Amino acid sequence: MKLRVGIKYCGGCNPEYDRIEVVDHIKKSLQDKIEIVRPESEDVDLILSVNGCSTACADLKPFEDLKIYTITSLKDSNKFIKIIRGG
Repeated sequence: MKLRVGIKYCGGCNPEYDRIEVVDHIKKSLQDKIEIVRPESEDVDLILSVNGCSTACADLKPFEDLKIYTITSLKDSNKFIKIIRGG
């Protein structure tokens, strides 16, 4: 069974990298491990907060009862991939 991951983006006011491109990379890298869903979907296992900079301003209050992993750089996305792969 795949992990259901809801993507929550920041407002994008000061992106230091292409957030959409990074999420596409995550999807391709973990296509056998995760299913990307809307963050408001039922049965979400994890919220992936994708922020364009280290300010990490995405509003996560609606998801405070869920596990949240925050990405603020390409390096963070690679760490996330490694974690999900079990390494």
